Amino acid sequence: MELSIYQIIWIASGSVLVIGWLVISFTPPSRNRTVIEWLSTTAMYTAILTIFVSLALRAYAAGHVFGAWAIGLLCVLFGGGLLVSAWKTVAALGGEKKIQGSTTN
Repeated sequence: MELSIYQIIWIASGSVLVIGWLVISFTPPSRNRTVIEWLSTTAMYTAILTIFVSLALRAYAAGHVFGAWAIGLLCVLFGGGLLVSAWKTVAALGGEKKIQGSTTN
C-alpha cells in the first residue's frame, strides 16, 4: 500500500493534533501549554486543508469544475485559518506578550 503525499500530511498533522489535545487536557495553564495549543490548532487546519485540497484536485480531475471551485473556496477559508494559527504559533514561541488568552478560551 503506497500512501500519497496528502495522506502522509493528513496522518502526521492528525497525530500532532491528537497528541497536543491529550497534552493540553492534562496540563495546567502555562506558556508552554499556549504554544502547544497553537501548534495543535495549526495541525488541525493543516489536516482539514489537506483533505479539501485533495478533494478539489479529485473534483477537477473528474471534470466537476463547479465542485472544484466550491471546494476551492473552502480551501481558501481554511488556508486563512492556517495562516493565522501559524502566525499565532510563531508569536507564542517567541514569547509575545500581546497574545490574547489561548485557543481554548
